[in-house]
Amino acid sequence: MEFHEQQFGLYVTLEDDGYIKRTLISKAGEEDLPSTKIQDEVILFSELNFEPYAKVVDAIQNIADQLDLEDKETMTTEEKEIFNSFSSLVEDLLVALEEEQQIPGLLLRTTIQDSLPINDDSVEYAYLATKIIPEQLRAIVDYNFFINSLFYNMDAKIPLIDGTDFYFLSALKIQQELTFAGVLEARYFFRAIVDYFVFLTMQFLNTNPNVTRCKCCGKFFVPKTKKVTKYCDRIVKNNLTCKQIAPIVKHQKLASTDKVIEAYDRNKRKMYRRYERNDGKVYMSEKVLTYNDFYEWNDNATEARDKYLNGTISAEEALKIIEVND
Repeated sequence: MEFHEQQFGLYVTLEDDGYIKRTLISKAGEEDLPSTKIQDEVILFSELNFEPYAKVVDAIQNIADQLDLEDKETMTTEEKEIFNSFSSLVEDLLVALEEEQQIPGLLLRTTIQDSLPINDDSVEYAYLATKIIPEQLRAIVDYNFFINSLFYNMDAKIPLIDGTDFYFLSALKIQQELTFAGVLEARYFFRAIVDYFVFLTMQFLNTNPNVTRCKCCGKFFVPKTKKVTKYCDRIVKNNLTCKQIAPIVKHQKLASTDKVIEAYDRNKRKMYRRYERNDGKVYMSEKVLTYNDFYEWNDNATEARDKYLNGTISAEEALKIIEVND
């Protein structure tokens, strides 16, 4: 069966016990992906490292900033060359993502396609592309930060409220398809990467999950029982899990762990607010960050946190890397 490009995207079917079935449709055809648990997909997304991705998106933004095409009827030869460089780098990024991560790669491409008119090689199209594409590329990382903020509040038992902090969850319009083959089945169609993760988040929150933070590794998890659980089952050192390591770690070490994790969270929110004020532009302020600046700090801070938790460096050494001067 041949598919039209407007059919490219992801079909999701809700299954029992919090699992989903997914079918990806792309140029390669139709592919059924392994079923996965919604909570695992959301938590895994919260842990993704976007630092390499951010470097490329910053480069794309820098090229876009070289073009001022508003109210122009034609482009100069130099402007055409710059726009071609912009388009080539975007395409390279999408191709690399499609090879490494099927769902984000395809859905980022379809997100961009649906956000722009048909490419008619006009100045207007080039103008819109240089404005819209960087925004769409950054949106997935904005949602990653949102998920982490959401989990932080849930662990702190801060009620979920309908406000600016949770605007992603205010509404979601998606395409639904009903089929009947002895049993009525509904599946949902996605061509926007953020919509897919918003959908998963809504389904996840609908189960009223008990999201908590591991007191050993500092990462979020959902306990398997309703009992108070301090430690997760992630393997962190010498093939041992946090749950196995924690009882043999001294109280002083755990107290320092809380201090390092708290500093990591606090400084991450601080650095992200500086990036948000930038909004993709570089202004004359040392406290304003580029997209890549934020993720370069985040990568170093996350590595320092993990090295401390693995016992490679001390709490003091980790805090020197994590803490940001005002």
